Amino acid sequence: MLAIGVDVGGTSIKSALIEVGEAQNADDYKILKFASIPSQANGGRDVVIANIIKAIERFKWQDCEIIAVATAGSIDWDSGEVVYATTIPHYSGTQLSKILSEHFGKRVVVVNDAVGALIGESFMGAGKRADSVMMFTIGTGLGASFLAGKKLDGNCVTDTYLGHCVLHEDGRICACGKKGCAEQYVSATALKRYGNENLYHLFNSLDVSHKRVLLDFYKDLSAIIAKSIKLYNPSLIIVGGGVIEMAQYWWQRFLKEYKSMNSTPIARASLGNKAGALGSVYAGINGEFKNQ
Repeated sequence: MLAIGVDVGGTSIKSALIEVGEAQNADDYKILKFASIPSQANGGRDVVIANIIKAIERFKWQDCEIIAVATAGSIDWDSGEVVYATTIPHYSGTQLSKILSEHFGKRVVVVNDAVGALIGESFMGAGKRADSVMMFTIGTGLGASFLAGKKLDGNCVTDTYLGHCVLHEDGRICACGKKGCAEQYVSATALKRYGNENLYHLFNSLDVSHKRVLLDFYKDLSAIIAKSIKLYNPSLIIVGGGVIEMAQYWWQRFLKEYKSMNSTPIARASLGNKAGALGSVYAGINGEFKNQ
């Protein structure tokens, strides 16, 4: 069977043509083609939907049995509706699964992007041997999702919203309306506010103020992970997203801070920017949804 997986982030939309052998065998999912285009999230709902369609149409979608989308925003597991979104204007309330299904005349399943990455890593990547996994996705924002066991339904898969958990009272104003949310301190967007669009320069800077910024980043990331451990008690923590692709410059320094606060095993994501596309397709084929 052929499927298309799409990962919609605040910066880019990744899409993949995936060949599936045995549906329940996670090792039987093979990416045949992969592409990436800008999401143009600032353009709002209609622009992003048009770009999702464009990303899907890069492949011969007519031959595919299912299209699966992992997108930024809080997503209703059973209906594929964007319940709430902060990174894409006017995206809240979008019945994305229905819109795309009607456009292509195919079954379309939509999940949250952090959830898609979590499922990819839990079945095909760093979490394959873990009983329960909490994954943090550090990108334009901060996604955090939890999988209890290996069943894929609305009871076992949780979009935790920990990116909007308040870390600093009266802190930075967040797009959600609150102050001091974790993603205002733990995200690529948060790090880039220090004048370094290229994070390589920040991670390798000898400037004392930049070193202080990174130390705060390590502490804040460790703190939000510690909160997740108290709430969900996962057997493994996975950290993924765009920032982890630069892990060679910061991961070991972060681990020192993390291990001073936590004992739960932690790992870097292993699927890179393909986790969301793979995970969404695996979920679409093997998950239990009421109205998708």
